[in-house]
Amino acid sequence: MRKVPASQGIQWIATALRLFGRHFTGLFLLGLLWVLISQIPYLGTIVILLLGPALLAGIVYAAAQAAQGARPGPGMLFKGFDGSHRLSSLVALCLPSIGLLLLLVIAFSGALMGAVGHDPAKLQAMQADPAAMLALLRAHAVPLLVIAIGGALLSWALTFFAVPQVMLRQQGGFAAMGQSLRAVWRNLGALALMMLGLIVLALLVSVVMSALIALGAALGAWWRLALLVLYIAVVYSYSAVLMFVAWRDVFADAAPPPPGATGMVHAEM
Repeated sequence: MRKVPASQGIQWIATALRLFGRHFTGLFLLGLLWVLISQIPYLGTIVILLLGPALLAGIVYAAAQAAQGARPGPGMLFKGFDGSHRLSSLVALCLPSIGLLLLLVIAFSGALMGAVGHDPAKLQAMQADPAAMLALLRAHAVPLLVIAIGGALLSWALTFFAVPQVMLRQQGGFAAMGQSLRAVWRNLGALALMMLGLIVLALLVSVVMSALIALGAALGAWWRLALLVLYIAVVYSYSAVLMFVAWRDVFADAAPPPPGATGMVHAEM
């Protein structure tokens, strides 16, 4: 890995936008397919939780192919399921998210037990009272928020560079998470500037979305739902492209792939 200037954070956003724009249809369809999978009744949430990194890696692979001039196709979303050892490593990347969920459950359970003691009757009564549960949540909002934000940032740092490392370099999941954490630490300036740039971009997009919702108000709720689905598909697919662009700058440009690797090397855009 290498340390890049802080200004690269903005450059990553611009480069990813150009790549995404040139291959919008193919990359957007991958994001839309991910949205549809997430909406499968009962199974969608579990699939995204456990296999989300593998599906995200498929879009990262599509971005790598697009950078080399190939046309992304819907089948690339499942590239991580092609029978190589990558799938187990990609599934391992869901562990930080699962750990965060478990930590939040434990923290809230501790707050709940502190409020009712060990009285089963009080516990059952509070669980049956939504207002009481909401009041408990508000009373412990600050520590829960600290855990959620801190855990989410750590989970992101562990997986941001790990997904392309596993997908494009076929590195083991735990080793990739360790490298991702070190790479994030070494490039905090660029990543912080990237986050700020994304916030500004999100604000601009929200203005456009509000205008579109207002223009289509007469069309009813289905119009808002359609815009939301399109927005999520674009955000998800663009996030994968941005992940690839940042990874390429920090990792793929730093050294050639190891012997025998089938990963993607740098391609000019």
